[in-house]
Amino acid sequence: MRKLLIVVAAIAAASCGGNSSNLSKAEAQSVASEIAAALQSHEAVASSNQLSFGGSSSVTRSCAGGGTLTVDGSLSVNCPSGFRSCTTAGSLTVDADQCVTSAGATIDGTVTTTVTGIGLSFIKKVTGELTIKRPDGTTETCAIDVTQMFGHVSGTVCGVSVSR
Repeated sequence: MRKLLIVVAAIAAASCGGNSSNLSKAEAQSVASEIAAALQSHEAVASSNQLSFGGSSSVTRSCAGGGTLTVDGSLSVNCPSGFRSCTTAGSLTVDADQCVTSAGATIDGTVTTTVTGIGLSFIKKVTGELTIKRPDGTTETCAIDVTQMFGHVSGTVCGVSVSR
């Protein structure tokens, strides 16, 4: 079970490319990295609950430059006839509270992550809006719409195309 949830956590990594917003590539990447790290922290805690195959938990993680990200929610794993028959479902929220990223961008707001999976195939859909304050003081609302599957990330983070 622990290995299964570690695989789920590994899918959370994201990278950015292209630029169609006021955020720089480095700023968008730093936002995605903070969210991915927070999701990994939550799933590491969830993986410690091996007897019930999932459950609810809340994890607060400090951001690179100050502030926090809090992940709340639950993952459920049901394996009716062995490991390959496992189905995974979950719903998580990531709440940013004055989270300062490594690039100096400050993020506030909440995104939602829906986790589904069969066997070792997992899909994470991250959606929502964040308020981003850039190091130069400008502020914008930032839409997040990213799908993560088989280690591949596609979608947009703050208007910046994500594909890896």
